[in-house]
Amino acid sequence: MKLIRINNDGTMNDISIDTKLSKKTLLKTLTKNSISKGNGDINLLYKWKVYGNCELLCYGWYDGQAGFENKHDLPPSGISDFIDDEDGSDKKLLFGDIFILLQSTDSFKDIDVTTYANYYEVLFDGFDDCNTSDDEISEEENDEDKEFINDNDSDEISDNDSSYNSVEELDIDENDYTEESDYDSECEGEEDTE
Repeated sequence: MKLIRINNDGTMNDISIDTKLSKKTLLKTLTKNSISKGNGDINLLYKWKVYGNCELLCYGWYDGQAGFENKHDLPPSGISDFIDDEDGSDKKLLFGDIFILLQSTDSFKDIDVTTYANYYEVLFDGFDDCNTSDDEISEEENDEDKEFINDNDSDEISDNDSSYNSVEELDIDENDYTEESDYDSECEGEEDTE
């Protein structure tokens, strides 16, 4: 079975483990495959329903020493059976390595970094492509903009000025968003990949 280890520095690795694992054996195997650990035992921390009958599972440590914090931001709205956290899964501080698994009903499916990235984007409701917000514009940039504004300019724009009457056509989005993507089709069936 393929799964993802998210190292505490935020980098990710695809790793493979035995597919025939009990819950206890799974926890031991994940602990053995971790480079950095938190305090105590590894636990199932969060679940996210991603498509059909599939869930992303996050295993890791919620307690640890300073300096061993995991830098990865988990998706929001994770459900936990034992972490009572009002801030949510996207703000919870975790320690050591984090493991992401994909489960369909009671069997595990293969997941790699690319598939996780697709689910991650969906769980965040897509990402905003804007690099800055209005609040982040520095005063220096505002001062530069003011230099281009001439309040004393009394010239009015006439209706006949062709530079202000041009019409730009927008491109039409002809993409078909109803097609099922490759990562969604993995979760429809109940067959386990080995």
